[in-house]
Amino acid sequence: MSASSMPGTTLTATTFRGRGVERRAMTSTRSRCRSSSTRVVALFDRVRAATVSSKARAPPLTSADVTPGQGAGSPKWPEIHDRCLAMGVKTVDAADLPSVVSDPRRAILVDVRQTIEYDEWRVPPAVNVPYAVPDPNVIRRAVGYAISIKGGLKVRNPEFVQSLRFAAEARLSARRAEDGVVVLIDTKGGDLTSPPKREGSGQLDPTDSQCLRAAFELKQAGFKDVRYVRGGLPGAVDVAGMRYESEKWGGFVNWLDDTGRGERRRLLMYSRLLPDPTNLPGVVGQLAVFALVGLAYYDVGGVGTWAATNVPGACSLLPVCL
Repeated sequence: MSASSMPGTTLTATTFRGRGVERRAMTSTRSRCRSSSTRVVALFDRVRAATVSSKARAPPLTSADVTPGQGAGSPKWPEIHDRCLAMGVKTVDAADLPSVVSDPRRAILVDVRQTIEYDEWRVPPAVNVPYAVPDPNVIRRAVGYAISIKGGLKVRNPEFVQSLRFAAEARLSARRAEDGVVVLIDTKGGDLTSPPKREGSGQLDPTDSQCLRAAFELKQAGFKDVRYVRGGLPGAVDVAGMRYESEKWGGFVNWLDDTGRGERRRLLMYSRLLPDPTNLPGVVGQLAVFALVGLAYYDVGGVGTWAATNVPGACSLLPVCL
């Protein structure tokens, strides 16, 4: 049957044009659907790849995975100095510190002193993650008490990297602690802008510091932006004008400043001379030694005579033998 003979149907040019438009519209719709489906599949593939990549990512490095900056297995200081420079540890002058840590969600200020010193006084907004902790061996730690080392002998903190990562994750807005700005500070500060002492042994190097040894470990552990404060805590307080706080000694040190005794305040704070019970055994022991030497030297109560008779070599020092 021809199209012209179909009952009730009138075919015109307009009818054919309308049906063509409908066919083109249906084709366009199917094309858009296929395009949308392709995008959804591509998105799903990216999400799945990211998930697989996340699961396959190696766990974060810990203090046990890096070359230590102190103690057994650590390089000498000149090598640590050079490697800190090569790894990109940045210098923050004490005067610039307030502006660097003004946004606590972007940068974290970490005081790496031992906790006993941080509790004596600190500079907000610093948080404490000690790089050195009391020696777990009680006998070795007691040796430090005997010679008036505050807190006793100490060793490298075996969980420093993990503890700092936890503190940073709790405070910084970065997705990973390693992506935030970490600023390390201690009393000495250290200096990467000056060359270290490369010769001799047993020398106190002004470029060395606990915070730079800590930075050495953090860079190995994957922290991208690690900085230290040149000038340390003294610079933060006396140069940058940052306030310090102390529940234990605040009234006393403030009184020293208010009465024109700022030099004494700085000596006590920066030389770790604020009294602490852990210093008492060493102080008592040293006083006893000095008292015994004095008694022997002046032969009080026959102490010098007894020492000259019973202590080898004592006569070379005691007037009673002359």
